[in-house]
Amino acid sequence: MRFLFILFILFPILEMVVLIKVGSVIGAWNTVGLVVLSAVVGVEVVRREGFRNALKAREKMAAGELPAQEMVENLAIVLGGVLMIIPGFISDFMGIVLLIPPLRRLLVGRWLKLGGVQIRRASVYDAEYRREDDLRSGQRQNHRVLDGEYTKDSGDQSDRT
Repeated sequence: MRFLFILFILFPILEMVVLIKVGSVIGAWNTVGLVVLSAVVGVEVVRREGFRNALKAREKMAAGELPAQEMVENLAIVLGGVLMIIPGFISDFMGIVLLIPPLRRLLVGRWLKLGGVQIRRASVYDAEYRREDDLRSGQRQNHRVLDGEYTKDSGDQSDRT
């Protein structure tokens, strides 16, 4: 609940204070221009980084590997883009941090570690995931994908002719 208070009340107030301070130093129209420019640049960077990351994920899938890291990075790219589009310099800074590839990989790695998720190199056909609580208890959870066909037999002999 406290997080929502900060997100919806304090964050916009901080953004407005920073915008007013910057506007008083460089001028109102220059500040508006910077905000619009950051939104345009943010959309372009998201488009390029998202495309590049999607290609990496596709290459991993073609090699038979799971693109788990790339999937979480795509989420970070989208979040960074949304932060760049939101008017304000604090959100732009946070968006830029998420859009710089080395910083994004570092943050995604920490997010996954905090969530207790370990990414192991696996093929698409032999997927396995582990959580920290499973590692502590010594349990392994294997999830294998089986390929096959099935037919539904209704048991009614009159349908078969």
